[in-house]
Amino acid sequence: MFFSIIFLIITLINSLDQCFTSSLYPPAEPSFNPPRNGDIMFSASLIHRSSPESPFYDPNYTREKHIQDGVHTSVARSRYFSQLNTLTKDYVAAPVSGWNLLMKYTMGTPAFNSYGIFDTGSSFTWFQCRPCVHCYKQGNYPIFNPQNSSTYRHVQCKDQQYCSMAPGHSCGSSTTEDPDFPFCVYHASYMDRSSRGVVSTETLILSAENTSRTLSNMVFGCGHDHHDKSHSPGVVGVGNNSVSLVRQLTVSHFSHYVFANGTHIRGVAHFGPGAFTSDVGMTTPLLPNDYGLYYLNLTGISVDGTEVNLPDGIFEKSIDKNGTEVGFIIDSGASYTMLRAEAYDILVSVIMDFMSGQTPESTEHFELCYRDISDAPEVVFHFNGLDYMLCDANLWIRHSGLYCLAMIRLKESEGKVSLLGFHQQRNVHIGYDLENNLLSLIYTGACPDDAADFLQG
Repeated sequence: MFFSIIFLIITLINSLDQCFTSSLYPPAEPSFNPPRNGDIMFSASLIHRSSPESPFYDPNYTREKHIQDGVHTSVARSRYFSQLNTLTKDYVAAPVSGWNLLMKYTMGTPAFNSYGIFDTGSSFTWFQCRPCVHCYKQGNYPIFNPQNSSTYRHVQCKDQQYCSMAPGHSCGSSTTEDPDFPFCVYHASYMDRSSRGVVSTETLILSAENTSRTLSNMVFGCGHDHHDKSHSPGVVGVGNNSVSLVRQLTVSHFSHYVFANGTHIRGVAHFGPGAFTSDVGMTTPLLPNDYGLYYLNLTGISVDGTEVNLPDGIFEKSIDKNGTEVGFIIDSGASYTMLRAEAYDILVSVIMDFMSGQTPESTEHFELCYRDISDAPEVVFHFNGLDYMLCDANLWIRHSGLYCLAMIRLKESEGKVSLLGFHQQRNVHIGYDLENNLLSLIYTGACPDDAADFLQG
């Protein structure tokens, strides 16, 4: 049924008497030629969805609801990453219901401005397209209509090099090369949400900081059928698989930095060799995996200069006897750091001992809170080759009149993949060297030390 509807949609787009014969689309050879940008560096603007400057800003979306959504999404993403070894191919993307960062971009000819969720835990890029089987309102921005763009192209089924990039790709209900449906269809499932449409190519323009770059023939999903209660505007996948934006750009270095000051949370993503700093003591290896995720080797945690006695190998990348993924991932889509219960409980106990002069409290979403953190201990995450100190503003969050540890206890039933969440990534230049499999974490300036001034990311 879906293929019949999509077939009709494409027919309407092309305005043809006979299906798929227009010269607007390449009849034979694929037109997809990834741009090769060499040493040229370009940038894209990032903004938090809750910032008043965001086109998706909703004054009725309370801070409490924002925190609640962030907690739920963080747990859902840990659960998803933990299940990757056992999920069917239909489950191809991490949940995005509590979306954090938006990347601004322009697409099509003439130019059409839009935003997508900047997600290091996903590799496929998609956005809503007209006409719709089922679409939803996406803030104040209209939905892209490919009929209005002269540079839009469908990817044909016979172009398997590009069709195979897409999640859940197919060309018909029973065969991969249906002569009545020659274009490639994708199906991106987000556990209880989904996006479905046609694999396509289009011109994208990224710009920020007085730089602009036109990128031709970028592969993405033009989605005509969406089911997503969060009304996300689409996803810009910057994971480490071939279909991701980064890999299509054929650059091996990129970075992102988000400055958080009160409710104003915005930043920039850089692409190119200049995006990465390889100074000694500032990098840690990215671990190989089959999912394009950014696994790190977290070897330990220190509190006030003393390493916490954690269970051996609790963050080590592996697969347990039940087929569950184990490890530690840096993830822009999780709002808060998730730590396996065995590690979280020990860390909380050590902090409580250090803060024994105060009575610990809790809120609905956070288990360890205090009324004053002026004497709170320093917490350092030890990665292989890199020690990452968490500033007060990244370690704590204001909630219900308290300062709460901005980390979530990951129950065994919820998974075994711990995450470094977005709250702990703010005011930090995070660089990815995909050629040498390295990640860098560098604070930009001094640590801000007043957690009360920072809204969660």
